Amino acid sequence: MSYRTIVVGTDGSPTATVAVEVAQKLAKRLRGKLVLVGALDAYGVTRQPLQTALYEAAEGARAKKVDAIAELIEGTPGESILAAAIKHDADLIVVGNRGMGQATRFRLGSVPDWIAHDAPCDLLIVDTTGRAGPREPAPPYARILAGTDGSGTATEAVRKAYTLASVYAGTVTLVHVGDPLIGAIKLEEVASTRPEDVEVQKRTVEGDPAQRICELAEAEAVQLVVVGNKGMSGVRRFLGSVPNKVAHEVPSDVLIVKTVDRSVDDLVAGHGGLVNVDGRQLAVYRDESGETYELSSRCTHMGCTIDWNDAAKTWDCPCHGSRFAVDGSVVRGPAAESLERVGGTAPAREQAPDAEGRSTPTRAPSAGRDVHPSTKKERYVVVGASLAGATAAATLREEGFDGEVVLIGAEPSFPYERPPLSKTFLRGETTMQEAMVRPEAFYADNRIETRFGTTVVGVDPADKTLTVAGGDPVSFDKLLIATGARNRRFPIPGIDLAGVLDLRTLGDAAAIRAEMVPGHRVVLAGMGFIGSEVAASLRQRGLEVHVVASGKAPLDRVLGEDVGRVIEGIHRDHGVEMTFDDQVASFEGNGRVQTVKSASGLSLPCDFVVLGLGVEPVAGFCDGSGVEVDDGILVDEHCRANVAGVFAAGDVANHYHPVFGRRIRIEHWNNAKAQGRVAALNMLDRDTPYDEIHWFWSDQYEHTIQYAGYHREWDDLVIRGSLESRSFAAFYMLDGRVQAVVSVDRPADVQDAMGIIRAGGRADPAKLRDEAIDLASLG
Repeated sequence: MSYRTIVVGTDGSPTATVAVEVAQKLAKRLRGKLVLVGALDAYGVTRQPLQTALYEAAEGARAKKVDAIAELIEGTPGESILAAAIKHDADLIVVGNRGMGQATRFRLGSVPDWIAHDAPCDLLIVDTTGRAGPREPAPPYARILAGTDGSGTATEAVRKAYTLASVYAGTVTLVHVGDPLIGAIKLEEVASTRPEDVEVQKRTVEGDPAQRICELAEAEAVQLVVVGNKGMSGVRRFLGSVPNKVAHEVPSDVLIVKTVDRSVDDLVAGHGGLVNVDGRQLAVYRDESGETYELSSRCTHMGCTIDWNDAAKTWDCPCHGSRFAVDGSVVRGPAAESLERVGGTAPAREQAPDAEGRSTPTRAPSAGRDVHPSTKKERYVVVGASLAGATAAATLREEGFDGEVVLIGAEPSFPYERPPLSKTFLRGETTMQEAMVRPEAFYADNRIETRFGTTVVGVDPADKTLTVAGGDPVSFDKLLIATGARNRRFPIPGIDLAGVLDLRTLGDAAAIRAEMVPGHRVVLAGMGFIGSEVAASLRQRGLEVHVVASGKAPLDRVLGEDVGRVIEGIHRDHGVEMTFDDQVASFEGNGRVQTVKSASGLSLPCDFVVLGLGVEPVAGFCDGSGVEVDDGILVDEHCRANVAGVFAAGDVANHYHPVFGRRIRIEHWNNAKAQGRVAALNMLDRDTPYDEIHWFWSDQYEHTIQYAGYHREWDDLVIRGSLESRSFAAFYMLDGRVQAVVSVDRPADVQDAMGIIRAGGRADPAKLRDEAIDLASLG
């Protein structure tokens, strides 16, 4: 353990002397330097007695062969200790739980509280008030308890617990608070990283994390509790967080490990972590030789912050399950692009290890490589400046196509991703610049001609021309249709009143945002995935939401009533009113909607309405062209339509899927991105089948719902986990085969189940239910 410099404060009081003794023992055992600090502005302390106590403590430490210095510093105790820690680049601060002078840690603003929130290093809070009863001041720490949720930050704290236990021949009790079955798996993973000379005991409990840790610490008479300063289960480290509660209540010493805001020097060889590099948080891995990889900490999928997975030695995204190797290359999706490397001392790797240690080639950029030579510059036109269309245009250039690329879009804006429209953008948490498919400059830089605000109204495959509303015909050699879908509009009386809104485009989202005044009443018609996300966003912004939907529960037609009831419960817990087995009959108001009438006779006053009544593919411009249309453009597994030179991708493509053996039309982010790329490859004659296992996610409040596969009907619904606890994976089976899976807060289960589906879906339901069995082993 690299506690090379230890800072401890003292005012000469008996309780402060206990903290000094602990710091002294640690410095001696770990061969560190001890810095004793006296604060001249401490309440009730005068200079001469303080100076005497300080220098006597330093002399006492030196007599015990400890390298010790003493410093008097102008300032309050908290300010003085932090100043000394920064000045001496301390690795550990030691304070008593009573603090110095008259402060106590049970009053906001006390010395331990002050330091705990701003410490630049690890902090050891010593039980100097005897909450654990009479005892000799530790160390040695023979009995240590560490809480973990299996995350990279929690694992860093556990590593410190292991090291202390190794130094003092102690035992570590690992505690996971949450689902017992998940906890057993997480604890097994964390325990597998312990040093050979450390004995580990494992405990899984349910309830409030801080309370249960304190109860276990008392029941098992531990001498030290170790927690990270980030806390566990996503909570913050400030008031109400796990480390703060533990530090105030546990009857033992507490080590708060700096698991966030660390520097590269804090990393142990063979491990990674989120650290501060020149004021920027980066994901850094230090290999066994000491070389480092410094990467962006933002997942390339949707920008979530990644975390270090110590068991797998990978960077994992907690939001949607993407996994990256230590050098940032993609191990598994949905992310399609590597983490940006921004520095480090390690050379670039041609082979990146995956989670099992196998080497997989890292993708090299191919822009500029002419893989489609031609004496004539061909023109490839993409209709639809959507995620699928923009991805296809970019792929053509990245794969070396040197002809003309034209991207036509009906909306006036550059291509953007739609998921934020119902979530972070709608709530005002992100800007649309953060959701752009590519930066605006990308298109001009890569010679992609853009024609935004342009609507295509007809296509002639024989003449290879497009008819454009209000413009000249556009010729093409090959055509990709990526026009997506549009919201259905039903002839409901009053639907054209002001304040009756729907959500599909950036403009739609902006219009809803403009109406989002806390306390306003909104009626939401429909409760599919988008409707559910909108309801969650509206409630999070403080609006009153009443849902009217025709099913028996949210999403019951897709996911079934059992799973739908779970989603219903989540929304009801957040204050959403819901009326099912009903539908909107009319909208009433004087120029603007004021009331919604339902078919059952409900009259719901409102400030505005959001419709979520489904979508339909935008394919009408192909009528009479010879391009086959049936619930979208009909294409094969290579994204090819029945007419030579015409392709389709994204929401508009009704494609044949080789894994499911049928036609499927999917309206989700991952399909648009992946199919857009495959369509572009096949425009370049690459003969690449599109066989992605369809996957998507939905963020609602604090929960993440994920789905993979494809199903229309099922004869068995197999639950792994618990519907009641809202932590589960549900498998939709037909004739003994898994067709699809949906999960609440279990992204790893969905990723593992995708292998089962790809392999044909045959699985034993009992094994799917058994959480002791690794799902990945069944694929």
